[in-house]
Amino acid sequence: MNAPMKIGLIVNPIAGMGGKVGLKGTDGEAALKKALQLGAVPVASERAEQALQPLALLAQDFTIITCSGEMGENACISAGLTPSVVIRTPDRVTTKLDTMAAVGELVNINVSLILFAGGDGTAGDVFAALQGDTPILGIPAGVKMHSAVFATSPGAASRLILRLLREPSPRLATRQAEIMDISEQRENENSHRTKLLGYASVPTDRRLIQNPKSYGTPDEQDSIQGIAKYLEDNLNPCGYYIIGPGQTTQIFLKRLGVQGTLLGVDVIRGKELIDRDVNHKQLITYSRYHPLFVIVSVIGGQGFLFGRGNQQITSDILEQVGKDNIIVISTAEKLASLDRLCLLVDTGDKKMDAALSGYIRVRVDERQTLIVKVDSA
Repeated sequence: MNAPMKIGLIVNPIAGMGGKVGLKGTDGEAALKKALQLGAVPVASERAEQALQPLALLAQDFTIITCSGEMGENACISAGLTPSVVIRTPDRVTTKLDTMAAVGELVNINVSLILFAGGDGTAGDVFAALQGDTPILGIPAGVKMHSAVFATSPGAASRLILRLLREPSPRLATRQAEIMDISEQRENENSHRTKLLGYASVPTDRRLIQNPKSYGTPDEQDSIQGIAKYLEDNLNPCGYYIIGPGQTTQIFLKRLGVQGTLLGVDVIRGKELIDRDVNHKQLITYSRYHPLFVIVSVIGGQGFLFGRGNQQITSDILEQVGKDNIIVISTAEKLASLDRLCLLVDTGDKKMDAALSGYIRVRVDERQTLIVKVDSA
């Protein structure tokens, strides 16, 4: 009889706190302080709990080994699991050094899989401390998640682990996946730089693990200009538009003579900028205005509409906007690059994810649209 699988768990308590308040991450003490000043609340432990809850049904088939308190123990207990706590969390705000120390301990214990809740910054810290080829899997809980080591959602992480538990083997089937990051200090108004940190082993499942984010090619520029022209020509002069991040949306704003934010969310009325780089609380004030629209681009390689890099646009705002007033833009090349022609949503609200699921029209050029399936991640 096979011994129970040993799964290591690390939760980065501060991961994702910058999303709703309009920050691009919470890497570093200054970013965390600013996030707290803006009213940010922790989200990583809740996302970890969502991933862990379904595993309680097979609790006898695995041992979960984690850190005390907010770095893992609390999420396990809330999910109905009894963890083995072998790493004591310091009585202070945790740092990357705590994450790295936890990874080292879990590797020494010879866990079969390291499960972590965080974003690209956390993935980079986990990778920096890995020894050998211990597989890892990210529960998406950060602001930036360009890496290919994350499940598409907490629920997808659950399904993948349940599959591993039901089909035990002496060694997990894995593949090498990219770990990427954007340096927050390098971000500016018009560009950003993504860095490849390296490759880590992840369980093999293309359906449940996201691809790395991809970027447009020069051949797509004509299509992007066509999309921008269509949007400009069809703006409602009295309409309020929430503009999501991305290069395509920025090209559209430039046509209007508006200086937007590449990685942030802006608001225009007609062709005039009325608010820039807004957070969730600021967006809520616009939800009472009508007509209200959202313009959002597809994340290349991953296919996400909501839940990656635009966490300011929350489910309550989307409910006010309505699916019919969500304008999705993407080049045909970007859609064709997806493993399956399906767009993903991960708002953190199951009812909203279900409401957005189905089919949606995607503007791919000035005179062309495609009907594309949308599904919960």
